[in-house]
Amino acid sequence: MYVSRISSAIALSLTLTLAGISSLPVIASTDTKVCEGNQCENEMRRLIKLARSGSGDAAAFVAMAYASGDGLEQNHQEATRFIKLGVRHRNPMATYLMSDWYRNGFVLEQNTEQADKLLAQAVKSEYAPALYQQAVLHLQTDDEAKVTEAVTLLEQAAEAKLMNAMFLLARLKQTGTATEQDLAGAGRLFKALTLARHPQARDYLQQVIDEIAADEQQTELVADFKSVDDIEVIQVRGQKLEANVMLDGLVRRLNASGKYDRRSIGSRISGVSCENSGSACASIKPGNSASSLGEVLSGGK
Repeated sequence: MYVSRISSAIALSLTLTLAGISSLPVIASTDTKVCEGNQCENEMRRLIKLARSGSGDAAAFVAMAYASGDGLEQNHQEATRFIKLGVRHRNPMATYLMSDWYRNGFVLEQNTEQADKLLAQAVKSEYAPALYQQAVLHLQTDDEAKVTEAVTLLEQAAEAKLMNAMFLLARLKQTGTATEQDLAGAGRLFKALTLARHPQARDYLQQVIDEIAADEQQTELVADFKSVDDIEVIQVRGQKLEANVMLDGLVRRLNASGKYDRRSIGSRISGVSCENSGSACASIKPGNSASSLGEVLSGGK
């Protein structure tokens, strides 16, 4: 029913402004270092130990550091070793990152088949950036079933507050591309994105307001959307959080889980977490929709 409009979806996905870095694996420029100095290097070494002890999150982070040369000396061989380690630990972030490397021929030799396989695994884990990536790929096909699934995937990723997914889903709803037109739903998404300081959301929210303003039954909705102009969004521009401080926070969270400490009451077997050891234990870890270096470090989405 909506396949004839798929070309519009492709255009949207290609022109999509990425408001954050949460939907893409971050490979920092080797020209701009955010993790330097002895303290940062020490924290990275601690992450390497955690990765070897079974932390997939740590393995993915170490792989990114080796791949980018930020935090560790650039070494694609080591990046490959640690990303494979993260995948063996069934870590969604590592799985998604490895898929991206295969797809783009970065670090690993380009292999679309492997990329698709790993992406499917990350999608099965409901990893939000993977849901978004799979949706974009589906929207570039003429398969109506895949297009329908793409909308469902975007909805899942949007529920996880992935900004890129929220934005693309809002545009699809606004234009009636690949789904029924839903101006109210699009407006709600654009409003949330505006409050989150998405650079394009306010303009699109105004478009939605203009489209529904003539409908007297939408008066309350229009007033709700316009209320963003009365809400003060405070943007903190204080001292920049140092990378080594964030690294220390990540290490502390992983250590606090007790999953990767060989001295803990849980598993004493390297690579076997306490939750898989048969012992009673509790654990905490970064959220499953984090994929950027900053989000992994802060534990945010």
